[in-house]
Amino acid sequence: MSLKLTEIVDSLIESAPPVELKEVSQSLSALTTTSIDDNIEKFAQDKTIAIDNNNTIVSKYNKDSQSSKYIDYVHKKLFNVDWKHGKVIDIEPYHNGTTDYPAVYDELVDKLAKYGDDYYPSTFAYTVIPESEGLRIIIIGQRANHENFYTGQWKSNYVVSERGITGDVSLDIHYFEDGNVRLKFNESINDEGDFVGSASKIVNFINDQENQIVIKIVDQFNNLNQQSFKNLRRLLPVTRSKINWGSAIGNYRLGSDVVYKK
Repeated sequence: MSLKLTEIVDSLIESAPPVELKEVSQSLSALTTTSIDDNIEKFAQDKTIAIDNNNTIVSKYNKDSQSSKYIDYVHKKLFNVDWKHGKVIDIEPYHNGTTDYPAVYDELVDKLAKYGDDYYPSTFAYTVIPESEGLRIIIIGQRANHENFYTGQWKSNYVVSERGITGDVSLDIHYFEDGNVRLKFNESINDEGDFVGSASKIVNFINDQENQIVIKIVDQFNNLNQQSFKNLRRLLPVTRSKINWGSAIGNYRLGSDVVYKK
């Protein structure tokens, strides 16, 4: 692949809505004879995505340093990825090795699963990754409705350590009927509370934060719709004249334009 073509492919993948990555990959594969798997994998590692019908998370955080595979810490498995079709392949058991699972791990996994079932209306994926300074929690909720021309992703990324909880929540919605409209949102999280050792406190914190963020997004969207968008609308003159909406509509200038326009 030439340098210029590589840059174009990278740009198209980089700007792709995350839920539509598989379709973008298949379209680009049809246009070039060179594999674009490396480009897709780079995007996945940088952005963190959910694949395999939104059941599995792929990111730089769960990349196995000893192989080309990724680690599913929750189910203790190693896997490769078919990037063209967005599917998990070559699954094998993951032997913990040097991974240190904290005592609260299993309880936290169970509570996160229930939290996702209760609060995510679409399909969701989650993982809990043990790290040197604590635990990384990633939750991704996705919805794809190509028949109605929209896709959307909610992604939460938290790090729980002795210093508290940090991270961010992002939203990416794409509406593409007769054009392209993209809504993006990002909110940083930083709380210095004591959460280590309590699965309930961690999940309750996540619940509270995400509820607040939902309210904030709705408020901002309503403000955008009622003020910014409203100011873009063409104001029609106010008139007290009664309009005959029957057959006489053609007598009005606007009506005649509509009736007799060819």
